[in-house]
Amino acid sequence: MASESAASPPGHAWTPGSTFSAAPTKPPRILACILCQGRKIKCDRNFPCANCIKVRAMREIVNGDDVEDEGTSTIGMTPDENSELLLGGDSPDVKVETLWPEPAQLFSLWQVYLDRVNPLTKIIHVPSLQPFVAEAAIRSPGVPKNIEALLFSIFLLAVLSLTPDECRALLGFSREAALQKYSLAVRLSLVQLNFLRSHDLTVLRALVIYLISLQGRYNRHAAWILNGIVIRIAQKMGLHKDGETLGLLPFECEMRRRLWWQIVMVDARYAMLSGLSPSMLPPNSNATSPKNVNDADIFPSATEPIADREGPTEMIFGLLTHRIAKFLTDMPGFEGMILYQEGQADDIATNAENGPTQEQAAAYRRAVGRLREELLEIFDKYCDPKAGPVHEMALTMREHILDKLNELMTPPMERPDWGGEVKTTKDNTFKLAVGAFEHNEANYASTKDRGFAWFSLLHFQVDLFMYMAGQLCQRTEGNLVERAWRQVHVAYSYHPELFDMTNKNYAALAVHILRAWKIREQLILSRTGQLPDAPFYIQQLRACIPPDVVESKEERDGQSNPPYQTEESPATAMGALNFGMSPEPSLGQFLSMLDPQQGMEWDALAGQPVGTTNGQPMPGFELYGMGPTTEW
Repeated sequence: MASESAASPPGHAWTPGSTFSAAPTKPPRILACILCQGRKIKCDRNFPCANCIKVRAMREIVNGDDVEDEGTSTIGMTPDENSELLLGGDSPDVKVETLWPEPAQLFSLWQVYLDRVNPLTKIIHVPSLQPFVAEAAIRSPGVPKNIEALLFSIFLLAVLSLTPDECRALLGFSREAALQKYSLAVRLSLVQLNFLRSHDLTVLRALVIYLISLQGRYNRHAAWILNGIVIRIAQKMGLHKDGETLGLLPFECEMRRRLWWQIVMVDARYAMLSGLSPSMLPPNSNATSPKNVNDADIFPSATEPIADREGPTEMIFGLLTHRIAKFLTDMPGFEGMILYQEGQADDIATNAENGPTQEQAAAYRRAVGRLREELLEIFDKYCDPKAGPVHEMALTMREHILDKLNELMTPPMERPDWGGEVKTTKDNTFKLAVGAFEHNEANYASTKDRGFAWFSLLHFQVDLFMYMAGQLCQRTEGNLVERAWRQVHVAYSYHPELFDMTNKNYAALAVHILRAWKIREQLILSRTGQLPDAPFYIQQLRACIPPDVVESKEERDGQSNPPYQTEESPATAMGALNFGMSPEPSLGQFLSMLDPQQGMEWDALAGQPVGTTNGQPMPGFELYGMGPTTEW
């Protein structure tokens, strides 16, 4: 109303038809509108001004979008184009309703999820979801679309936790086909829900479970990018802010905490495998730890704050996940500190100039020490092997976690094995790599009979294995070498997908292994006069790769046969250990024969499986699930 008051000279009242008889005065100064003043932008001094016409048109658009998103009328609309770019477009030949499992299969997959997956993730509330499972089994039209997407993601991860034989016995078809089917179902459901514009926790849960299922099946860099989108969606929904500070009900506060810290942990895994740190996380997060309670202790209509239980509950893995994830977010640059620690013996001057100060290094070690004590407290207060298989698994992992933290707290030169077989940082890096796979072996053994082996198998690092294989081309004797060869046997026993030579990484790995074995074979022959029996994996790899491919350049040129050399620096090798970086030597003609389009970076985003041509699996991919195709 500023323009109306400015039009009348001071001391005069205006009525219709009247004229001013006062002496002419200076033209009044029309003020900028309040909004333009607040934004400190130029105002045309009309009412309303052009800028005001534009927080009004935009507000109508935003309000219109919000109404559309919250309603149910958008379900049948054409999906948002951005969703299609990320998860693939809707197929005109496939309807989501045709992808449901049979009722008996549905209940079986649900039970598998409850037994094998839910104890390790804890992002769904079983009592609240159980009625929808029963409705879905009878094809009730009352199952909401967001619940539909969540159930399909649950079926997908349940299939991933099955062995190939278990899957065929339960569903009547291969594990690969089941992964394709339910991956497609999840993607179609999420696209139809316009998940990028959704503010729904159930939709976000479905997306997070889908992302967990990608581990070990898709290009890790593409999956990391997709997880960045998940973080942005969660941030848009305010999950990084604790629900209590937002005035939410206790049940929603608790479920938001569980989901947020699972997102953070998944991002940390993908980031480290991609050679990065979880730097995308919002810096102003104040989400607290999930409560130590069972699902039966909480319900949606509760109004009283949730109190922690004394003793063991279903949440043991959720508590451990929160504490480790919080450490990674509170200590940015932690991975770089590991690299510094491992490299400081080789170049003290360079590290003194470019690395962290002694005070910073000491601060990191103190932080690791605090993490160790906090994890010990969780184990002591909340973990009991009598409380079930997940607690048994947690206790088995306890010593592995503590051993790793102890290593991180102690510089290499102060460790007991320094000066013996471990004399340099390269030796120490090799030792840590071998130790990592020994921990994997222990996890495989401790989890396979409890139904949790899938979780351990997902964390296999091909790049670290490649590094160890390259080292075995140089290192020919010693206790560490013998331990490393044992881990080669274990890896090929538990990961049959490594025999798939259509995957260029597995093919490169095979060449490393065969070259290393050839060197080892000749060494044993020279010492004993007899060739050693070739293990099963060597026999299979030899059947896949021509002998001339395995020959080194020196052998092809008729020269002597020195141990195969790799040129990675200690930092590069540690990058393989901590970040998943791959120090790949040239493989000459063999790699040039491989399809350069295979293993594209964007497979996970577009729904195209690794190792496919025109959407069809390449030979050899029937062993393990490698992602969805478009034929379903």
